[in-house]
Amino acid sequence: MRTWFALVMVIYILLNLLIVRQLYDLLRINQVAFALVYSFLAATPLLSRVGHLGLFEKVGNYWVVFFYYAAIVAVLGILIKNKPVIIGCYLLIIIIIVVGSVQAKKVQVVSYELKIPKNAANLHAVLISDTHINKTKGSSYVAKMVEDINSLNPDIVFLAGDIFDDRDINILREEKETLKGIKAQLGVYGVVGNHEYYSNNLSDSLAIYEEANIKILIDEVVQLDSFYIVGRDDVHNKRKGLPELLQGVDKNKPVILLDHQPVSLTEAENNGVDLQLSGHTHKGQFFPNQLFTKRIFEVDYGYLVKDSLQVIVTSGYSTWGPPVRIGTQSEIVDLYIKFNQ
Repeated sequence: MRTWFALVMVIYILLNLLIVRQLYDLLRINQVAFALVYSFLAATPLLSRVGHLGLFEKVGNYWVVFFYYAAIVAVLGILIKNKPVIIGCYLLIIIIIVVGSVQAKKVQVVSYELKIPKNAANLHAVLISDTHINKTKGSSYVAKMVEDINSLNPDIVFLAGDIFDDRDINILREEKETLKGIKAQLGVYGVVGNHEYYSNNLSDSLAIYEEANIKILIDEVVQLDSFYIVGRDDVHNKRKGLPELLQGVDKNKPVILLDHQPVSLTEAENNGVDLQLSGHTHKGQFFPNQLFTKRIFEVDYGYLVKDSLQVIVTSGYSTWGPPVRIGTQSEIVDLYIKFNQ
């Protein structure tokens, strides 16, 4: 782990030096002042991990996007020496960040109508994932999310992981009563994602979810009326295999699986799962990351059918880190499931 971190830091420093050289050649401002400002900005992603420095985290999140695209421009600058073109590229980066920030705040409702050939009452569900509740989201963020969920009047709500994402558990504790306001006749069920583990306060967050009437399933199965909900632990952690987890489950009844990451699809298909609901990918969040997520996952976004298994992967309600979306959307999934009755 330390070796990988050291390698990443070396690459990060080298790319920053390349960007610094290019920007300084373009701007030709006071060298000391420029170096100090740039060094501070480049350090904000690391400074944000020290204590609870919300301002550094906000600046650092935007810096990540700028660095991402600036590194591409700096590398291209080795081959392209046309100054107006390079200036245009940096202006485009600023435009991308502004437009992407606006786009990230727009939450669209994406609807699916599915048919599962098993006997059960029809189900209207809302799927939401990757809310990443943290101190950078703002005081009205959770209230707006709850309002968006309730406006769809679902029978049940599924939370597909990465619900909370902050080392300060008080951020989640302050939103407990707001989360309790989610209205669904059959309740609210969720799973954990990788970020619940990264935050290092899983036991505390689970206790708050329980107090907020949110049932988190970690390698657990519950039966509601005439269907099952299976909640898998995140693949980041050591988890049970589906054959073990589904022991005793009547496969003649619908089986809905919540798995934060859209992985192990063949395992789900081979073990009688009818519907898998996942998130995690954010559909890459900003271009060109979606080109990579498409290669990493069998389905990184949308709907997939594998024999009797149906899979829905959502791009997430919010963003992780940079509050920017380019070529993707924030969404809430409105899901209508029809069964044979």
